[in-house]
Amino acid sequence: MIAVLADYCPDCGAELTTVEFEGRERNHCSSCEQTWWRQSVPTTSVTVRDEDRVLLIQRDGGRDAGRWDLPAGHPEYDEPAREAAARELREETGFVADPEALALVGTVLSAGPRANYRSINFRIDRASTDGEVAAGSDAADARFVSVESVRAGDVDVRKLGRQRLRDSGVLE
Repeated sequence: MIAVLADYCPDCGAELTTVEFEGRERNHCSSCEQTWWRQSVPTTSVTVRDEDRVLLIQRDGGRDAGRWDLPAGHPEYDEPAREAAARELREETGFVADPEALALVGTVLSAGPRANYRSINFRIDRASTDGEVAAGSDAADARFVSVESVRAGDVDVRKLGRQRLRDSGVLE
């Protein structure tokens, strides 16, 4: 994992140094005596399986435009992870799932250019969802693809998407 480190204090702008605190190296500003923690930004994702296929969306914008991923996104500030995952699934694919029916499969940590992310990953079988596949507002496309084509690299799945798929047991 690549570490994304700030080299200046967000409060006063002075150069940061590091100090050991609670057994870890932490960014520290000697000018304002503030210690800074690198915290992760939460995201959620849902793996929907339909026998030997998995539901993917094609990203419509940003640096990953055109690449494939699981339906995923950020929870609202007051939204539990399961509800956020079900909302993102509905918004990006048209599928409706009961948040309580989503099975937690784990978390994936990743570092990005602007933040460090903690993806909370869920899975559900297609039979437990309602609706038809339809690309949502931030997806260029949405469809089921064969797990084998993902394993073989025939589908350009972004790195975090591959980590999420491994986490959910799809790429084993």
